[in-house]
Amino acid sequence: MANRQLIAPDEVRVPLGASEYRLLQVFLEHPQRVLNRDQLLELTQGREAMPFDRSIDVQVSRLRRRLRDDPREAVIIKTVRSEGYLLAAHVSREF
Repeated sequence: MANRQLIAPDEVRVPLGASEYRLLQVFLEHPQRVLNRDQLLELTQGREAMPFDRSIDVQVSRLRRRLRDDPREAVIIKTVRSEGYLLAAHVSREF
């Protein structure tokens, strides 16, 4: 977490931008829970969504790309239609 990067299964380091990092951190703090756009914007940016604000969708798309998670068959971050997004992966903390 301190380096803001992921290490892929093939040992490749995947750097994350600030917004991708914050979004991933929110998902990791709320695994297996559907979070809507308003919640995600509040938790990542401290602001409410404006009508038709799709910025969180762009951020989720970028994060999925970094995670190599195909949105058509997402395994890690799933879209829950008309509700929001869900981190479907199992989360455990290693020290």
